[in-house]
Amino acid sequence: MSSPPTHRKPSVPHQVRTAAEPRQNRLYPVRLSHIEQINPTVRLLQLAIPPSNQDPESDSDTPASEPFTFLPGQWLDVHIPSIANAGGFTITSTPADATALPVPSPKQGNGADEDESLSVSVEDDETGLPPVDAQGRQPYVELAVQKAPSNPASAWLWREPREILDQELRVRVGGSFVWPPTGVDNLDKVQTVVLIAGGVGINPLISILSHLNNNSSKTPHSFTIHILYSTKQPHTSDLSQILFLSRLQQIIRSQSYSRRLCISLDLFLTSPSDQPTSSVSDGATSAPPAAAADDLRVHKRRINESDLRTALASATGRVEPAETVCYVCGPPRMTDEMVDVLGGMLGGQERVFYEKWW
Repeated sequence: MSSPPTHRKPSVPHQVRTAAEPRQNRLYPVRLSHIEQINPTVRLLQLAIPPSNQDPESDSDTPASEPFTFLPGQWLDVHIPSIANAGGFTITSTPADATALPVPSPKQGNGADEDESLSVSVEDDETGLPPVDAQGRQPYVELAVQKAPSNPASAWLWREPREILDQELRVRVGGSFVWPPTGVDNLDKVQTVVLIAGGVGINPLISILSHLNNNSSKTPHSFTIHILYSTKQPHTSDLSQILFLSRLQQIIRSQSYSRRLCISLDLFLTSPSDQPTSSVSDGATSAPPAAAADDLRVHKRRINESDLRTALASATGRVEPAETVCYVCGPPRMTDEMVDVLGGMLGGQERVFYEKWW
């Protein structure tokens, strides 16, 4: 159970709010190598990791420090030279992205075959991102940064790209909201994974899901994964503006072929006028989805108890706490209420993992 990786209120600095969270003992230099604006309020940033970060012996001042590694779901302390306090931002890529993509060996044969082998692109199945050059790519971590002018670190990362691209930053890995789930001794028994996101709470969950997608062939058995994603209705009603929706759908489509993971995605679109007294309604009468496709069901309402109960149900229709884990990340009120309801349905909160963003 951990603290916020993303800030909205600057009154408590990220490092103070997360002081009790586990952290690596080393600051790593990275380079801001890519900026992509996903929608009017969110940017995706790639931080390139130099090879020295993979070798603890390369830093003679801290010989006992570990190489750069992280678990899906963790965040970074991001130190910007001109900013007094580090910003906290969740990693949205996977551990595999932070390792070098090797240059493939040329095929043996005639020259034409060798030329052809070097021009092939390699599909990045893990993240759902476009193919990368077969000549290899530098390791990186990806962050999704929400526009927040009152947060100095976020404001700096939202400067004009020409002002900040290729700038060196320093980062430290932290956080305990991770996969595999802490305290679950026998992961082989887990059959159902429920991922619940509110707004940018999708950030750690996309890292977890992408990691599971990439490693699905290595799992001892298939998981059923239910994703409940609540976010604001885009002003233009263009669903492509919703953070990571296209990546989620691409993962679902890829698993429809391999069938190692059975994934469902329910998208809940809310509006400013949709303000019930509670973030979770009892859902005595749930309206059918406003739209549905093979990889997505869209609801124009908030998540309710009926949705949670359906997501928790096993293949037999019963809730099996010993076979279930839940991850919740969203604003504080939503997160608290979801955790409370899920805990009641599971007979306790031991298998409900959560993180709040602020």
